[in-house]
Amino acid sequence: MRDLVNRSPGRTRRGGGRYGANLLGQAAGRGIYLGAGFAAFVMVGQGAGPAALGRYGLALAVLAVAVIAADFGTTLTFGARLGACRPEERPGEVARMLTARLILGGLAGLGLLAALPLLPAEIRPALLLAALLMPLAAARFLDALFQVSGRPAWSSGPALANAIVLLGGTALALRLGAPEAVLSAIAVAAGIAYGAVGLALAGRLVPLGPAPAREGWALLRAAAGVGVANALGTLNGRISLLMLAGAATAAELGRFTAGFRVFELGAAAAITLCAPLVPVFGRAAGPLVDGRPAAGTGPLRARVSTALTLSLAVSGAGAVAACALAEPLVRLLFGPDFAGSVPVVRVAAAMSVVLIAATVLFAGLVPLGRTGFAVRGGAAACLVNAAGCALLIPWDPVTGAALAALAAECAMLAVVAHAFHRAAGPPLAAADLGPALGPGLLAAAVWALGPAAAVPVAVPAAAVLAAAAAAALRLRRPLPVLSLPVPEASS
Repeated sequence: MRDLVNRSPGRTRRGGGRYGANLLGQAAGRGIYLGAGFAAFVMVGQGAGPAALGRYGLALAVLAVAVIAADFGTTLTFGARLGACRPEERPGEVARMLTARLILGGLAGLGLLAALPLLPAEIRPALLLAALLMPLAAARFLDALFQVSGRPAWSSGPALANAIVLLGGTALALRLGAPEAVLSAIAVAAGIAYGAVGLALAGRLVPLGPAPAREGWALLRAAAGVGVANALGTLNGRISLLMLAGAATAAELGRFTAGFRVFELGAAAAITLCAPLVPVFGRAAGPLVDGRPAAGTGPLRARVSTALTLSLAVSGAGAVAACALAEPLVRLLFGPDFAGSVPVVRVAAAMSVVLIAATVLFAGLVPLGRTGFAVRGGAAACLVNAAGCALLIPWDPVTGAALAALAAECAMLAVVAHAFHRAAGPPLAAADLGPALGPGLLAAAVWALGPAAAVPVAVPAAAVLAAAAAAALRLRRPLPVLSLPVPEASS
């Protein structure tokens, strides 16, 4: 990344530092949020068992779909507008976003209320609470305001509030033997605390108040394309769980959600690690003339190739290590009742590699304005996922649902790779295949051929060393220096 995000001495260094501070502030908040969610998930699995964890995971999946519906791409659109406007225009942009959020939250809440009769009784109280307060639930759109106002560290405040409510409430409920319904209600309350603290902090930066409804609707129209793509992506990530919920026992659902959590952590890592690549790829692409970079696609393709090679080397080796350690990790985190989660962990590790590759390629297409394929790719992935679940869940409910999800991620990667190839050329050259795939293959060979007793140490060690060697080999190729100027680097 040092070779991709150049921070040259002098005037541009300060801007690059501010960019790094913005990324660090948001990454810290995201890390706290995800860490708390994973810890609470483990606590529920250990304290309440597979069946309760299955219903808890189902509640979170339904809530995730509702939260995406309540956002509908407005967070990205709001962030872009906020970064482009003058400081005195920020209150108006925030007001329009609040109005859009109220409209979408109300509609998503109504949809959630309509779905309540179809869901298990144990999670209905939590989702009723979410439906009534949906505009506040896990509202992350204010991160952009903190960033442009020079307060990126404030992104950690809402995440800390969420963590305190979630972990403290879950621990207390399990200790007191509270009814199962309380566990999912605590998760919803934590998400609402996130949004409430974010609004309180935002009120210290700009006056808070809604804009006229027509301005909120205008923002929704501007965000519609991104919103549909995000909705399809979120739905694709939950189709396996939702279809499994209708065909499996609660305990099988719990084992699936425990293993699938690995993929969700991989997805979060992909989003966080690829965030700094978009402005770097944008600088490499430069100004567009008739939809194509004026300087050609060579500089962009070189940087995408480097990022993709490094990502595949590290994620591939890491996925093999995760597969080798899946059994002891599941036993350590969730206990012996979750042995059925081990195959899901292994499939989810492979899914993470596919997703990270697709995310890097998508980041390379954004500066070219070639994002229309995302809706088609998301729809194709959903169809593959649903068809795979219909075929594989009767064969093996837990592993079949995981394999269907893997097939869907592969379909999405194929669409993104095809779109990049058409826009900029092949993302990997033949010389990149060794550094990209070698670490994973080497770690797999150590796992397959080494003594079983040495696997917990030998495979991770081989993965780390091979990934480091591949990264060093790939970064020896020189790249043209691309400095981020101050305004771009700090946005």
